[in-house]
Amino acid sequence: MEKKKERKIEAGITKKDISEALKGFYKESLEPKFEQIDQRFEQIDQRFEQIDQRFEQIDQRFEQIDTRLEQHDAHFSQIDRHLIRIDTRLEQHDAHFERIEKKLEEHDEKFRDLSTHFDEIYKRFERIETEYRMISSAIDRMEKRLERMEEKLDVEISKREFIEREVLELKSRVQILQARIEEIENRLKGFS
Repeated sequence: MEKKKERKIEAGITKKDISEALKGFYKESLEPKFEQIDQRFEQIDQRFEQIDQRFEQIDQRFEQIDTRLEQHDAHFSQIDRHLIRIDTRLEQHDAHFERIEKKLEEHDEKFRDLSTHFDEIYKRFERIETEYRMISSAIDRMEKRLERMEEKLDVEISKREFIEREVLELKSRVQILQARIEEIENRLKGFS
């Protein structure tokens, strides 16, 4: 009885059934894989904008492959080889990006160290600035004091100059008086 059912099934399958089964297989199995491949290429485009020219050639190849896949199912092995090469390149690029990320982490650590050093330098600058203000204030006070001393010195110098003039005037008067005394003594000597 099972053999009769199998014969009926075999006799009932037509080219149209096979075609529909293949189309269903294509939509259920292959089309999602191609959608996954397309999504992966979108991710690759986002990550590798810098190497866009290389992938343009690959995109052209994939467009040719897509048109051939619609005509020939035999090209699946060729697509697999291309995908393997792409996966290999992606793995190489991932390794390269991992090295770059490690370098970036090292640089981040160095920048953190530099930031710490700059913070210390800024603290030192603040202390120096405070000391500068204190010194500047002290210099201002000393300059004011020196100005007052110069003013007093100027007064003293003018007093001294006045006294010197007075002394010179007194000396000249004394000399005049001395000359008069001598003259009077000489006259007195002449009378005696």
